[in-house]
Amino acid sequence: MKKSGRTLKKNEVLRIKAFPRIHVSLIGMNRDGYRINGGIGFSISSPTLDMGFAASDTIEVVDKRVYGFTRDELKRLVDHLCHVVVQEHLDAGMKCEIYEGRVRSHIGFGSNSMIYLSCIEALFLINHRGYDEKEIIRLSGRGGTSGIGINTYFKGGFVFDAGIANTESRALSPSSSFVKVYHPEPLLMKSLMMPEWEMGVCIPTINHKTEEEEVEFFQENCPIDKSDVEDVLYVAVYGITSSIMEKDYETFCKAIDSIQHTKWKQLERDLYGSELSEVEATIRKAGASCVGMSSLGPLLYFFGDNIDGIIERIERNAPQVDCFKTSLNNLGRVVAYD
Repeated sequence: MKKSGRTLKKNEVLRIKAFPRIHVSLIGMNRDGYRINGGIGFSISSPTLDMGFAASDTIEVVDKRVYGFTRDELKRLVDHLCHVVVQEHLDAGMKCEIYEGRVRSHIGFGSNSMIYLSCIEALFLINHRGYDEKEIIRLSGRGGTSGIGINTYFKGGFVFDAGIANTESRALSPSSSFVKVYHPEPLLMKSLMMPEWEMGVCIPTINHKTEEEEVEFFQENCPIDKSDVEDVLYVAVYGITSSIMEKDYETFCKAIDSIQHTKWKQLERDLYGSELSEVEATIRKAGASCVGMSSLGPLLYFFGDNIDGIIERIERNAPQVDCFKTSLNNLGRVVAYD
């Protein structure tokens, strides 16, 4: 079903609030199987990524975040949006403002996907053009490696996607890589409502990886052995997905811990060495039931009883980290006008 936009009134601003995702793990990072890529992850309620849009004759993006896009990344976004305007024969451009907030780029929140999807959806709304979710996803160029962010953007909740069919023409590479192409959409295996579990997020004072470093990481470590993929798939299905369906908190925590020791996730964690391990140890000592790293990190997420108390103890022993409470989110992005 196609949704229709409406014309912005004079001086009216379109606002989109998007929710970050935690990327628990990629799965099919091998070449000798039925499918490649895919992964599991879930949406969280805060911090939100808040963006404002107004109609314009050109495309302009202003990133007010302290830890936002680099100049090159901003240029690639603008170029991509200009291409969409031309390809879709849109009459109006837009000015976009990414408001200041805690959703940083390249630390594990999935901010790039949220921004690309929000901007393209905004273009369609500003031009009062009908659209559906698949159209926005296709035009965004996102979801090439995992379908977590493209699905949680619209629906929230938990997502388990099975990647795409294995063909020699498809590279094992991060979806944040420089050339935006329109990938086949990953196969959505399961979408679930998440239980009402509180959790915490911890952003260590560790330098994140750049887009160049992310691409280099994939080139150096892909493919992994099929047996390693089978290990993470077992935890993903029998551990995490099943425990969410049964609201089995204890098994969920055990599975989150287990997945940290699977091959691909361990390779991601090894990027940060002892720095990450020390922060994780502090979180566990503070009382967390489980700790995981989102995507290529260095963002750490954790669950436990009395999250407020855990955070208080973390901040006492590691005052340099950015640590806060959040919860699991079952809402898609929110569109409003003011």
